[in-house]
Amino acid sequence: MAPQRRTTLELDGETIDRLVQHLDRDFVASGFSRLEGGSTEVYRIDLVRAEHSPLVLKIYPDQPEWLPAKENLVAGWMEGLTPPVPRWLRVDETRTLLPLRYALLTLLPGRSLRHWMGELDIAQAYRQMGELLRQVHAVPMPAYGYIRGDGIGKLCPTNADYMTAAFEDVFRRFRDLGGDAELGQNLQRLAEGSFDLLAESGGAVLCHDDFHQGNVLALRDGAGGLRLSGLVDFGNARAGDRLFDLAKALFCSAHEDPRSHRPILEGYGRTDHPDIDRSLWLYTLFHRTSMWCWLTKLGVDATAETGPGGLIRDLREMAGRGSAAR
Repeated sequence: MAPQRRTTLELDGETIDRLVQHLDRDFVASGFSRLEGGSTEVYRIDLVRAEHSPLVLKIYPDQPEWLPAKENLVAGWMEGLTPPVPRWLRVDETRTLLPLRYALLTLLPGRSLRHWMGELDIAQAYRQMGELLRQVHAVPMPAYGYIRGDGIGKLCPTNADYMTAAFEDVFRRFRDLGGDAELGQNLQRLAEGSFDLLAESGGAVLCHDDFHQGNVLALRDGAGGLRLSGLVDFGNARAGDRLFDLAKALFCSAHEDPRSHRPILEGYGRTDHPDIDRSLWLYTLFHRTSMWCWLTKLGVDATAETGPGGLIRDLREMAGRGSAAR
């Protein structure tokens, strides 16, 4: 759904050698290649000596300025997950070796799960996605809020306070960006009618907030089974209600493959919540509206079925169902 960022610089072997030797003088690069996917440039760097594992070079845009530190911080919080996350080995913001900020990190095995979506046993990987997201949510956070380079930017003590403000903001952005006024009013009224659910949060947890097939890696194991091998990209992470993040994962993953919804839920497992279905509906309403605002601000064709047009169709359907149920 997200547009791809264009390449912003040219790399050569000499530059790559300087980067890896700045990390370790014994490192010598044997080659590099652009890795698939991602909204920023990410490269694999192979090293000459067999005992030296390949590296990943990740290039960061100028804004937001706190993004490299944030990813490093969040990756540290998720150390010990199975499957693992990368380790940030160096974050360099000096612009002395490259004109942009960059990080060198460990390379995880496997390919984006998008590569495997045509496989007959893809449901097995989707169940593992649910299990992995549950592990992420096992990391407790001290309060609710968006995470920046030094932690939660503005701590909010309760989910109700945090999400009430977030809903107000997203509906304001919807109006400011030219969204249908009547639809916006209907959606806001329906959302506010379910705000009682916001108080049911079990506490703030670490939320990936961009959990989908593009950010999960997988491979075939020794027995031939499809197995997740890593989780990447922590730029959206926040501290929030676990169902907020589960709803975002279901929304984004089902957009790529509708078959993913049920096995992700099965893998995630039981939640002690009085009304999980209505809560997921409420958070999905937020995520769809927020995604429409983001794509519209980027200038994506307003009628695109894979972008704003399809989201408006889905939001109208939610408004119709919500009104019929009341």
